[in-house]
Amino acid sequence: MSRRWSLQARLAWRLGLVLLGSTLLVAVIVSQYAWFALDNLDDVGLQIQARQIAPHTHVRNGVMTLTLPAELEQAYRNSGDGYLYAVIDPAGQIVAASSEKARSAFVDLAFSHPADGETVFRLLDAGGGESSYYALQSSEGLPPGYRVIVAQGQVHPDVYIDTLLSEFAMHIGWTVPVVLAAALLMAAWTIRSSLRPIKQLSARALQIRPETRNLRLPTDDVAEEIRALPLAINAALDRLEQGFEMQRRFTANAAHELRTPLAVLTARVAELDAGPETQRLAEDIARMNRLVGQLLQVSRLEAAPPQFAIVDLNDVAETVITFLAPLAIAAHKTLALTAASRPVLVEASAEILENALRNLVENAIAHTAPDTEVTIIVTPEPAIAVRDHGPGVPPAQRNEIFERFWRGRNRSQNGGAGLGLAIVAETMRSHGGSVSVGDSPGGGAEFILHLPRSRGEAT
Repeated sequence: MSRRWSLQARLAWRLGLVLLGSTLLVAVIVSQYAWFALDNLDDVGLQIQARQIAPHTHVRNGVMTLTLPAELEQAYRNSGDGYLYAVIDPAGQIVAASSEKARSAFVDLAFSHPADGETVFRLLDAGGGESSYYALQSSEGLPPGYRVIVAQGQVHPDVYIDTLLSEFAMHIGWTVPVVLAAALLMAAWTIRSSLRPIKQLSARALQIRPETRNLRLPTDDVAEEIRALPLAINAALDRLEQGFEMQRRFTANAAHELRTPLAVLTARVAELDAGPETQRLAEDIARMNRLVGQLLQVSRLEAAPPQFAIVDLNDVAETVITFLAPLAIAAHKTLALTAASRPVLVEASAEILENALRNLVENAIAHTAPDTEVTIIVTPEPAIAVRDHGPGVPPAQRNEIFERFWRGRNRSQNGGAGLGLAIVAETMRSHGGSVSVGDSPGGGAEFILHLPRSRGEAT
């Protein structure tokens, strides 16, 4: 399975590559410039030497004299013939030189044709090849006809490179990884803060559920580049809500329209002579009435959030048992209530909560064995548990049973439409609670309604 990279990681990685590439590009440009600067370094050094010598030349009565400052003369002597100079008169004679080495090096140049201005060239060795001396001939600042030739032993390029690298590493190089690390940190922070609106949109989208389908993603403080995304999602949510509302209205209208014919049908069946066929017909009509009632409950739950008030769960359980006691007696089963020792107060809609609990108790009566007991237990959690002595619910089906119209393998026996437990789950979601199913201690199923504690209750 391929690894999934987050958008933030991808942007940070690519920006890091851009920074690294930019740094390498700058390094190449700087190195090229350094080579260019090195090429001109020798020329500039020779020009400086020639201009230092020219002001100290004087011609009196046809005789040229050169008197250099002591420190400059000392510098030439201490160079070990690394730096040379010679002054040549109009006749091509060397009249002053830094050393015998200079006289021998420039002897062939003394009689060459003098050039105006400055000329840079490389000296030749005895064999006619290029020597290690780089020279410059200049007539600037000298008496007419005179010229000066200066030369210096050219340093090997590796020496320049080593010097530049050492200076770079000592003064600048160590800052490069620091700057790159700081730039990457700033880039990561910038990317993270730039993507924060997308995370906020995702968090808001997670809050959109069937009971909060009126929520929409914010579009006011969203960057223009991603604003089209929440707008498109909001438009899709609007269409879904319209379809949801049409379905809810159809369900409610159909249930309302069926109530009157079913009431008439119930009355007419009651007028028939008693018998097996009449009994079966009455049972079928009762199931249809229950289905219509459940459809109305579903439409009411989907229409608007319920109105809450402070409710005692003991009262809710007692009301449901009183209502369903005749049904249990007719089925040769009993109902028992284990109430809490003190009021268990919650914020709920008493009517809707009673409907949910009634659905659970009716299911328990339908599935528990004859001559057994269905127990309703109110706990301070707060919660209400319903226990039966039926076949129970297999673990693999404990999530599916709360889906609409799910009836399981024995659907032909229980005759239900598969809406009762879905109504229970929807009711608990609307109350901020939940419903769970497990095994009853005495065998059978145990359904528990979990509710949040009332804000007025001590925790």
